[in-house]
Amino acid sequence: MNPFLKAKDKDYTKKDLIITLEKLGIKKGDILCVHTELFNFGFPLLSKKEYLSIYIESFLEVLGESGTLIMPTFTYSFCKNENYDKLNSKCKVGILNDFFRFWGGVLRNNDPIFSFAIKGKEQKEFLKDHSSCFGENSVYDMLYKMEGKIILLGSEINGYTFTHFIEEKAQVPYRYFKEFNGKIIDELGNTFQKNIKYYVRDLNANSNLDVYKQIAILKNSNNFKKEKFGNSHIVNINSKSYLTNTLKKLLDDPYCLLEN
Repeated sequence: MNPFLKAKDKDYTKKDLIITLEKLGIKKGDILCVHTELFNFGFPLLSKKEYLSIYIESFLEVLGESGTLIMPTFTYSFCKNENYDKLNSKCKVGILNDFFRFWGGVLRNNDPIFSFAIKGKEQKEFLKDHSSCFGENSVYDMLYKMEGKIILLGSEINGYTFTHFIEEKAQVPYRYFKEFNGKIIDELGNTFQKNIKYYVRDLNANSNLDVYKQIAILKNSNNFKKEKFGNSHIVNINSKSYLTNTLKKLLDDPYCLLEN
C-alpha cells in the first residue's frame, strides 16, 4: 500500500490511519463528528483529491454501512448578512470538510450559520430542522442523544464547538440569544426564508473560553482518548460524557470555562 503522508522520517499509509482509528475505539456503527486540522499531520504525498480521499475512505471503512460520518461545514452566512446557499456557500472550517460535502451520498443541513455535512445510516436524524443553532434537534443535540463521538483530527486544542451547545443548556450569563434571519437556497435552487437563534457571546463581558480548562474536564473524566498520527494526534471524545461532566461544572460555576 502506497504512503499518502510524510511526517519527519516516517511515511504513513491508509492502513496506518485505519489502525489508529481502531486503536481509538472507533468501530462499525459509530456516529462520528470530525473536526479537522490536517496541515498539522505532515506533508501530503498524493494529489489534493487523492490525499483528502484517503481520510474519508478510512473513516467510512471503519464505520461500515451502519455508521454515520458528520463534518462541520460552518459558513456563518446569516452573521454576515449573506444568503446560505447549500451547494455554493463554502465551508470556512477546513479543506477536508469542504471536500467531504461533495462526496457521494452526503447531504448538508439547513443551519445558515453552523451547517454540517452528513453521510450514513442516521443521516435523516441529523438533518432535522431547528430554531436555535445549538438547541433542540441541532446536530450537537442529536449527537448527544445518540451518544456519538467527537473526533479531533490533527489537533488537541481545536474543535470544541460542542461546548457552545452545553453553554446554551446551562444558560451561561455571558451569552445571550440573538436572532438572525435571511434566505436559504436549497439543492434544487429553491429559496425560502429562515429565522434562527444563536446564543452569542456578550462582547462587553469576559466571554473568552479557555480551551485548556475544557480539556482538563474531559481528561479528569477519562474522556480524552488520544493516539499519535504523523506529526500530530487524533482525539476521540464521547459526546454524552462531554455534556454530563461539563454541564455539571457549569451549573456549579457558570464562569468556570472562561479565561482568568
